[in-house]
Amino acid sequence: SQTRSCGSRIPTSQASLLPSLSPHSSIFLRPFQGHAALAGGWTAGRTSSARPGELDSSAMPPRSPRLQDVADLAQVSLGAASRILRGDHSHFSEDTRQRVLAASRKLGWRRNLLVSGMQTGKTRTIGVVIPPYDSFWVAVLAGIHARLAEADYLPITVWLGDIEHMPHFEANEQQGIRLMNRLLDRRVDGLILWPPFGLAYYHHARELRDSQVPVVMIDYHSDMQICDTVATHEGHATTLVARHLYDLGHRRIAYISGREIPSQTWAIERRRGLEGAVQGMKGVELKSWRLNRAGSNTAEVARRALSSRLRPTAVIAATDHEAVDVFRAAGELGLEIPGDLSVVGFADLDFAATMAPPLTTVRQRAGEIGTRAAMMILDRIEGNTAGEPSIDVRIDADLLFRRSTGPVKPRR
Repeated sequence: SQTRSCGSRIPTSQASLLPSLSPHSSIFLRPFQGHAALAGGWTAGRTSSARPGELDSSAMPPRSPRLQDVADLAQVSLGAASRILRGDHSHFSEDTRQRVLAASRKLGWRRNLLVSGMQTGKTRTIGVVIPPYDSFWVAVLAGIHARLAEADYLPITVWLGDIEHMPHFEANEQQGIRLMNRLLDRRVDGLILWPPFGLAYYHHARELRDSQVPVVMIDYHSDMQICDTVATHEGHATTLVARHLYDLGHRRIAYISGREIPSQTWAIERRRGLEGAVQGMKGVELKSWRLNRAGSNTAEVARRALSSRLRPTAVIAATDHEAVDVFRAAGELGLEIPGDLSVVGFADLDFAATMAPPLTTVRQRAGEIGTRAAMMILDRIEGNTAGEPSIDVRIDADLLFRRSTGPVKPRR
């Protein structure tokens, strides 16, 4: 039974469900009268002198501070508080501005982004369609997120597929379009895309551009300038590699390319960059081997290249991933690295320095690429580059000399 004068004690296991109560307090239920009593309402709280029909204020959840509360505490108008907290400081004295900021901090006021978005047409969110495929793309994401956070924008990072099949999910272009449309339906202020989605955007550029949402693509280049792009300066990077091997005496060089499918314009540019870099180098013979469309035959291609009539003394791999299979193929053929064969990779992935021997590779400045992509999208959103044609930014790379490259052995 329950006693109205003092209530009935609530089991300890349920006490944690009640707001603003100490675990050591005596907890009581009190029936209250009025309209809520028709629904069988109860209030919860410590023993108090609240009369029947009154709500116990100690049991009520705290109300979130409103903008009006900030204005009242700072002794300014609601409009002034709103403009100052949105960053408009040009029409107010320093004293007024500081009072408003101090009041917002004291009250713990937070901007309602939903309301702000309705007022300004901006959600301060950016759709980032890039998977954390490897350490290169993780660093790109880190650069994007850090720059957007500095500017008070929230990245919404999404991708299709899983880690196992991620490199090949571009096979379903319609899924990519649906994913981008889901972000657009949530009114993101911009999109940052990785290469396969760059291809999907290219194919559906007209319908996506109707949304008037700025787009930046990473590592994808098209002759049709449809959006801003940022990528590694392949001409600079490949020249560094070619010159390094040439100075070591290598004249017979194999290149294990990527898949070179339409979404991998970087792979095509990398191969063409190498071919152009060796043109002026006397006596150099460069031959390229391309992977299948799935990129699943790297080890087989590496064995063919090393056993070919070229008998290369050096192999350049399109990425460090391919370099791993080159190492494996060389071991199977009894070739020592770097004594019989020098190997160079691209990307400086997180395992490159721990390979045996450590891999000489091109460090692409992934963090800088991500940061620049974020800066470019913010410039478009905030009007700094409004009306300008598409911008193509190229970031230089660095060659890291490790122990997988060495001078050519004299022929016996």
